[in-house]
Amino acid sequence: MIEIDTTTNEKISKGERTRERILAAALEMFAEQGFEGATMRGIAERAECSLGLAYRYFRTKEEMVLALYERLVEELAAEAKLLPPGSLASRWAAIERADIARLLPHRATLTALFGAGLTPGSPTQVLGEGAAHWRRRVHAVFQDVVAGASDLPKGPIRGHLPTLLYTGHLLLVLFWAQDPTPNQKATFDLLAFGEEMLGRMWLALRLPWASQSAARLGAILEPLFGAPREDSEDPPQNSPA
Repeated sequence: MIEIDTTTNEKISKGERTRERILAAALEMFAEQGFEGATMRGIAERAECSLGLAYRYFRTKEEMVLALYERLVEELAAEAKLLPPGSLASRWAAIERADIARLLPHRATLTALFGAGLTPGSPTQVLGEGAAHWRRRVHAVFQDVVAGASDLPKGPIRGHLPTLLYTGHLLLVLFWAQDPTPNQKATFDLLAFGEEMLGRMWLALRLPWASQSAARLGAILEPLFGAPREDSEDPPQNSPA
């Protein structure tokens, strides 16, 4: 059975609607009870379906977490495509602000999942093998962010910029999820500070030692993201020369 979603004009199958209902129930329970506290039976009851049907769409709770990762990554990629050309600092700050606004409804869920996301060997470990595909996908998003920048520095540092920005993104999201200030004011102050510092960074990167140090840091971090990098002084594709 296929139905039309009148709000998006897209075809939504009955199976897809069932899967979404189960996933939504899981995310609610993760937020309320934590990842360990939520059970597949409880999720099925919340979704008003049989346990067998829940297992048909998700074999484990970890698969539900990875489904959330997938959704968030694809939404982040869509945001990057809408960024206007500009300085790297302005493009980075714009996508981070948009991403935080988009993540806000999931804040309780993401906070509850940090234990699973940081546990070594867990299928849902953010830097683990289970999420490797989505890390590469996010790395490609930050390649797009860099590609549209009008003020890229010369030298090998260019190839490392997506990794450095991605690292900053992960740290910012972690800080935001734990930020106790009203409306996460400290996070937005930190973001504004980061934009300012990133805008000034190019003066420092004219110094060989600074550029080499930043490139070295990027090289150290890249194995964590599993992203290929081209050592080239040519600007990334679609970047102004």
